[in-house]
Amino acid sequence: MGGKELRAIFGKNVKIYRNRRNWSQSDLAEYADISLNFLGDIERGKKWPHPETLTKLAAALEIKVFELFMEEDNESNPKTKNSMNRFIKDVSLTINKTLSLSIKQSIEYIRKQYKLV
Repeated sequence: MGGKELRAIFGKNVKIYRNRRNWSQSDLAEYADISLNFLGDIERGKKWPHPETLTKLAAALEIKVFELFMEEDNESNPKTKNSMNRFIKDVSLTINKTLSLSIKQSIEYIRKQYKLV
């Protein structure tokens, strides 16, 4: 992925997160303390912000800086979707095992306390 593609993804994400907050470009420019023209250029992928400006944008949008660089369309990527499904399955199994063990231990503790063994 080249710089031009990364700027495009970044600009698209700035716009997506801005729209999620129902903000105009003017609103975000004010909150991030940057010019409206510069924000427009960022969203169109024409300009690349300074690291300090990245931090200001992320703070104004109440997100982490790295989120501005993530492709929003990851769900349509079969490899990513498969990885996410495996991760969800693994987490679910781990949670189920942990809960089952915790419930069994709690039941045993109660049985011992009330001499139900």
